[in-house]
This record gives sequence, structure tokens and C-alpha cells, in this order.
Amino acid sequence: MDEAKAIRLCLRHRDPAGFEFLVKKYRREAFFHAFALMGNREDAADACQESFRRAFTSIPNLVSLDCFYPWFYRILRNCCLNMLSRQRTILNHAGENRMAGRVAGTTAGPESILSRKEEAAAVHLALNSLDAEAREILSLKYILGNCYEEIARLLGVPRGTVMSRLFHARKAFREEYLRRSKPDLNGTKGEHHE
Repeated sequence: MDEAKAIRLCLRHRDPAGFEFLVKKYRREAFFHAFALMGNREDAADACQESFRRAFTSIPNLVSLDCFYPWFYRILRNCCLNMLSRQRTILNHAGENRMAGRVAGTTAGPESILSRKEEAAAVHLALNSLDAEAREILSLKYILGNCYEEIARLLGVPRGTVMSRLFHARKAFREEYLRRSKPDLNGTKGEHHE
């Protein structure tokens, strides 16, 4: 089975086998996109499950669909943004604490490992403090490695809008990162709690 056949099965016959093919094909990509928005695995998995449920319910109502993922991504993105708006305070506190300690192991010395962990935590904290749109565009480009055209297709916006959003998101990230890493008058780095 290919994507076009799976879509036809979903549209014409409400066939769960066609949708199962689409889920298997895109579940990994969906998870990474949700993770980029949500900031943690549990919420990303919940958002994916809810989004696939909504897509399964909605796809038979479509007249046509050429490509599944751009349509599905809008559902996933809206689901993530809705979850974030409901959980904003919790994610700012709990999400930062959970992710601050997660850094890949290395064979370098303890000082180097500590430095890398601190750097990764600072990057994550700065990224997590941005609004969802900035976090999304930065994650799509720099974490997931999408090109401008792919991001434009996923978000349903022109390439120029992607470039503009990236410019402003990079600027916001840089300011937040510098604010957090700048020593205060007591000689310690900026606040890491909010």
C-alpha cells in the first residue's frame, strides 16, 4: 500500500487499514514535531494520540486530500497549542526541571560533562521560555532540520513568513539566552526559575 491508496481508502470507504498505514508512516515524524512544541515526551505522546484520533474522525468528511501530513500537521499543531495554553504554568515549571538534566553521555572529563550539561540546560530553558510559535519555528528548523520550503508547507504559510518568523524567533532566543547566562551583581548567572 502507498500513501495515495491509504488516503483513498480513508476517504471513500472509511477503512481503518488505510488510516493505520498513515499512522505507521507518520507517527515518528508527528512525535518529533509534537515534542518540539510540547517540550516533553509524555505531553508529545498525548498530543499525537489525540491528533491521530481527531484526524481519524475528520478524514472521512474531506472531499479530497492529496498529501496526508501537511493536513495532519495542522491538527497536531492546534492540539499542541491548545494543550500548551491549558498547561502553560505547569510546563514552565515542571517541564524546565525535567529537561534540565537530560544530556547525552560523553567520555570527556567531569568538568567538560558538567559544562555541557549546563550549556544544554541553558539552551533548553531559554527555548522553553519562548512563546509556542517561536519555539515551534526554531525546533522545525534547527532541531528537526527542515528546510524553509518544508516548514512553509507544514505551517501553510509563505516562505517569506517562515524567514521572518525565524528571524524574530532567533532574536528572541538570543536575548533570552543572554539574559539567563549573564552574571548578576552577586556573580551568579541569571535566574533559572520563573
